[in-house]
Amino acid sequence: MKRKLHSLCAAVLTIALLIPAASSSADVVENNSSGTTAQSNGTSSAAVRFSDVPSGFWAGDEIDYLVQKGIIQGYKNGKFGTNDSVKREHAAIMLAKALGIQNESAPNPGFQDISTSHPAYQSIAVLTKYDVFSKANYFNPSGKLKRSQMAKIIAEGFNMKPAYVVSFKDVKSTDWFYQYALSLGSAGIASGSNGYFMPYSEINRTEFSVFIARALEAKFRTGVQVGIKSAVHESDGRIKMTLILYNNSRNKVFNIKGQYTLHAGNTVVADMTSPRSFENIVIDANQQKTVAAYFARTEVKQRPALQNLSLDYEHSWSYYQ
Repeated sequence: MKRKLHSLCAAVLTIALLIPAASSSADVVENNSSGTTAQSNGTSSAAVRFSDVPSGFWAGDEIDYLVQKGIIQGYKNGKFGTNDSVKREHAAIMLAKALGIQNESAPNPGFQDISTSHPAYQSIAVLTKYDVFSKANYFNPSGKLKRSQMAKIIAEGFNMKPAYVVSFKDVKSTDWFYQYALSLGSAGIASGSNGYFMPYSEINRTEFSVFIARALEAKFRTGVQVGIKSAVHESDGRIKMTLILYNNSRNKVFNIKGQYTLHAGNTVVADMTSPRSFENIVIDANQQKTVAAYFARTEVKQRPALQNLSLDYEHSWSYYQ
């Protein structure tokens, strides 16, 4: 049994349906997502500015998130290197940091081109210990990472399995990376482009940063995601949550429904028995809204201090095609 490397918000994978099912109206489609999100500690520092990451850059939030967590850095010339290809050695360093295992001990993986003094040796060794990288004679540290390889190391590192079958035009069931592409597709991490996964294309630093950020943080994934800001006990026995709904899609969404389970640390605090509608809430493409959601008194299981919060969620929403 393979050890699970990462247990935070990736424990419950996002399920963002890539092939929407038609509703009663031919012009309306419905999507769904599920996942787990943790409360922000609110201690993030000021954003790091790179000369090649302008304000409004499509991946700016994800890059800033990883920089603040110490997972990736820019260059000494003040650039991030948005279009630079990712080398395998650099991917190993980033992924090990993202998983929080970069300082774990590990046996020498035995790659003939990776000495113990190599800057990425520790990261490569520990990832090989967990079968994220396969054992071989050579690692090829300067080789440029392809999207198929990216899918493997992220799916293996975060212990992701396909939630359902995703159809990519250029991914066959006989391809070695088939299960990995499906895992990232069904998790809302990699949706491809116009139906193509592009498995043999090299991945650049921006794209790799986006995929790592999505694996770590549900709010970056495709579809309607959620972040929990706070929760309080009401005098009538209910619990009120203040949430941020993220519409990470290209469509205006409406008819949003959510079903939630609230945790304080390892304690289940409250559990909704059925989905709740966010009445009159419409969110434009790539926008977010702060909303309130309540657990009924009968849905509250325990009344501990509402700290160290996390939220399991299931969403459904509609949009016009």
